[in-house]
This record gives sequence, C-alpha cells and structure tokens, in this order.
Amino acid sequence: MSLVVRRMRIAFMAGLTVVFGATCPVQAQSLGLPPSAAKLRFWASGDCINTGKYVGFDYARALERAINKESTGLVELFRFTVTAGFDGAAAEGHSAILLGLLQRWGDRPFSRVLRAQKGPVRKAVIDAIWYAFPYPTWKPTKFPLTYTSAPH
Repeated sequence: MSLVVRRMRIAFMAGLTVVFGATCPVQAQSLGLPPSAAKLRFWASGDCINTGKYVGFDYARALERAINKESTGLVELFRFTVTAGFDGAAAEGHSAILLGLLQRWGDRPFSRVLRAQKGPVRKAVIDAIWYAFPYPTWKPTKFPLTYTSAPH
C-alpha cells in the first residue's frame, strides 16, 4: 500500500470519526505500557472474531496463544493479515492487536517469528502495525528489528 493511499485512508477514517463518533472499541494507543491481555481480548471481541469465523479462522484461539507467547498463535495472526477478513473494523482492530503484541513480546522475539514468514505476510504485518502506530508515525528507532523485517 503506497504512502499516499495510507494517508488518505487515515484522513478518511479520522473524518468519519469526527462526523459519526468513534464506534470501534479500539482507541489510539500510546506506546507506554503494553496493553493487557484483557484489553487485547476486548479489541478482538466482535469484529475480529466474527470476521475470522467468516474466513474459517479461529481468531480467539490464535490470539490466546499469542498472548501466552506461543509463536504458533502469532504466526496464525500474521496470516490473518493476508486474508479477505482483513478489512474494515476487523482490520483496524487487528492492526492495534498486532502493535499490542509487538509491545508485549518485545522487538527481538516478535521480529524473529515475523522474519520466518513469507515476504507478502511480512509486508502486510508491517503495514498493519504502521497503520496502528500513534502519531507522528513509526520511527526506525522504535522496534528496529521488526521495522526492518519488510520494505516500507
């Protein structure tokens, strides 16, 4: 996804939020403390879980495994990023969840699992995290190993 398209998407979503109010349970997150397991589960409730079922994916199970730092759960969530389910509110929630898991796992372990994936999966995950990153944007100095896992 090009930088122009990403910025247009963000501007559009911000406009909708101003006009209609925030309807998604995922709010902009700071990079202070990592989100709790309960918060990650809350973000997944509804859109991510229902969309996962629609595309034949057990999102809740994969998230639970990733929260418990099982790489198989994280890999499943990475692969969700390249399914038809990664759209709309589910994509927004999933992006925030990936950023939260990066914070919980830490840069080195997260990037190790990510680098084992195929190029399109790595690129999609990096784009999703970039989308969820708080303003001003993702700097290479924050989570540098993950940042360099795929081209931007």
